[in-house]
Amino acid sequence: MSAALSKLVREDLLHLDGIRKYAPARRTSVLFTADSLSDSVLFVESGYVKLHKQDGDGKGVVIGIVGSGQLAGEEALFVGGARQFSAEVIQEGVVYEIPRELFLGFCAAKPELWRHLAETFAKRQRELQLRVSLLCLQDVESRILHYLVNLALLFNHSAGAGQEYSIPLTQGEVAGIVGATRETTSTTLNALARQGLVRLGRRQLTIVSVDALQALIDQRSSKARGAAGG
Repeated sequence: MSAALSKLVREDLLHLDGIRKYAPARRTSVLFTADSLSDSVLFVESGYVKLHKQDGDGKGVVIGIVGSGQLAGEEALFVGGARQFSAEVIQEGVVYEIPRELFLGFCAAKPELWRHLAETFAKRQRELQLRVSLLCLQDVESRILHYLVNLALLFNHSAGAGQEYSIPLTQGEVAGIVGATRETTSTTLNALARQGLVRLGRRQLTIVSVDALQALIDQRSSKARGAAGG
């Protein structure tokens, strides 16, 4: 979500009557569920929210992670009906629930918001296209390495060179993002831990060096290109 849209929402929308504030929104709090009525939009002021879906056997996929200054469930503005996924807090923060009609009225009063929303949807579409590409063209270890680097940067905006990166996710949640079984994901993460690249903890992973992970990604890509060239 653009900084301009985030600023407008914070300054001109969040104080209006009818908006529900979750403060604090605690970890594992469910903000909405799949198949519930899509009649509101979430604005994440702080913390992180995961968007996910599970089947009847408990198997799930993480569709995305939404951080500070971003919207979740914004398809309610255009589609309505039943939601296709659930929203759950994965790191405590503050979240606002904005009724659909109130948000649409806000957009009508500030037409420039539509351009910012279009940019948000375009970015989400690019992210989805990348996920599909990774699922179809990359093996599990390559996907895990890619997402570990991305998640490290997502959760640690201010980390400097040489610092460690904490990712407040379980191995099951990482598996849901990567699109692999928990067992396969755990095996790969444990192999990376033995190499000293990551540390595994309860509800948290620590990336010892993002540069080292990126170097491993580059090395695997180079070998793949060499094998393809023959």
